[in-house]
Amino acid sequence: MSQIQIYNVSAGGGGPILTLSGNSGGAVPPTAGNINIVGGAGVTVTGNPGTSTLTINVSGEFKWIVTTVGLTAVSNMGYITNSGALVAIILPALSAVGDVIRIAGLGAGGWTLQQQAGQVVHCMSRDTTVGAGGSLSSMTAHDTLEIVCAVANTEWIDISQNGNLAVV
Repeated sequence: MSQIQIYNVSAGGGGPILTLSGNSGGAVPPTAGNINIVGGAGVTVTGNPGTSTLTINVSGEFKWIVTTVGLTAVSNMGYITNSGALVAIILPALSAVGDVIRIAGLGAGGWTLQQQAGQVVHCMSRDTTVGAGGSLSSMTAHDTLEIVCAVANTEWIDISQNGNLAVV
């Protein structure tokens, strides 16, 4: 999270703020007496002129969806599969280091995590077959998996799993 340093504030805190500095990019002087603080991805900044307060909110909530059909996963999402048939979840082609995907099987059909060309998942001291032929599959209802991207776009590591998973 960025830190803001305030410079050139007069004694007693009653003077004007002349510049703000973040973690990078240098000092930001005001334009027409104003400095804008704008949120990036997943961050909102709300100003309250009545109290001279800025509130910064970071939305880090992990989202879950229930699916009965196969789909391509989105990083930083969780998937609950609920079907009488096997549900295929495909790894995203693009991912960044630290991205997380979670899968939980509710239905008796189970789930399979399929990978794309050049991808591999390191799971339970084993590696999936590199490329589109590699996969992890649940063997029973209620099997779970959590993986984190370790190398952008290509390598994922199992950081939590429960149940009996097949590694191909």
